[in-house]
Amino acid sequence: MTITMQNTQILMEKIQSLPVDRVAEVEDFVDFLKERVKLRKTMTTNKQSLDFPVDDLGVWPEGLSLSREDMYGDDGR
Repeated sequence: MTITMQNTQILMEKIQSLPVDRVAEVEDFVDFLKERVKLRKTMTTNKQSLDFPVDDLGVWPEGLSLSREDMYGDDGR
């Protein structure tokens, strides 16, 4: 998204119409957004692959059912 001069001017006018303590809140929020963008950039560029061990246990047995009833029985619950 590109910010036009008109958008910038409208935003500045809105900020200038706020009480001083609210302007400080806007400034804090802008700082928060900038930090969040920086953090997201570092998180995406510093991703390391997770090297989990993989065990190959062979082919699944024919007819293996992993349904709850087959594994634990159905006692009416």
